[in-house]
Amino acid sequence: MSRSLLAPLVGVALVPVLVAAPEEAATPAEFVVVQKGTLPIIVSAPHGGRKKVPDVPERVGTGIAQFATVLDANTDLVAERFSAELEKLLDGKPWLVVAKFERKYLDVNRPREQAYESDKAKPYYDAYHEPLEAACKAVRAKFGRGLLLDVHGQGEFKDAICRGTQNGKTVTVLKDRDGWRGLTGKRSVLGFLQNRGYKVLPSCDADEKAREEPKFTGGYIVGTYGSHTGYAIDAIQLEFGSFLRERERDKYAKTAKDLADAVAAFYDEFLKDAKK
Repeated sequence: MSRSLLAPLVGVALVPVLVAAPEEAATPAEFVVVQKGTLPIIVSAPHGGRKKVPDVPERVGTGIAQFATVLDANTDLVAERFSAELEKLLDGKPWLVVAKFERKYLDVNRPREQAYESDKAKPYYDAYHEPLEAACKAVRAKFGRGLLLDVHGQGEFKDAICRGTQNGKTVTVLKDRDGWRGLTGKRSVLGFLQNRGYKVLPSCDADEKAREEPKFTGGYIVGTYGSHTGYAIDAIQLEFGSFLRERERDKYAKTAKDLADAVAAFYDEFLKDAKK
């Protein structure tokens, strides 16, 4: 090479070009919080997520009855705080499955054919239900029976908790074993909360034939994993009013703490003697 061609390069620093490595795409499992438990207690929270699901369009709900995409605000926080509070009370962990994806992309509280409209959403649906099913099977195998609380939010009764058991169907084992007091008695989850000042619908003082609020009788999760099925897990959908889930003055944290106290009382009364 001639000196004339080299001359312009004298005194010029050669700066290496750095090529950024492509970011790894998040896996569906990263959109679901999963905690393996040691107690016969399972907590599910399917509608509190805020994450966009990549490459999945928002659902439009054509032909689907009771179609909803609304966020159950702070139910994920209630579920996770409850889990931490219960661990302190019982010195053991509940099983926990919490969705971090937004409901408008898929709804895991629906059967598969109604839950999503894009095949790309299927892995996220599976990432929720596979650990939830595994938790139910593990609890049944170790303890023989257990309790599943499915945490939701509603705005119709802002200061109340609506019970959803498909009018007693999803708590068949509990009713057969301990009678109605297992669902509404003073040491039941809802009875304890009512005695602490929470408004429960239907009231725990109501007749056993009192029907649950039509919109909140319990959806796909309690209907699939409840004790009327082969899982032997008594399942209750808890619909917390919006006032009980607010971040203001940590109302959601108080709700979670009171729920933990209620479940600890239920455990001592109805679950502590489950086989181990």
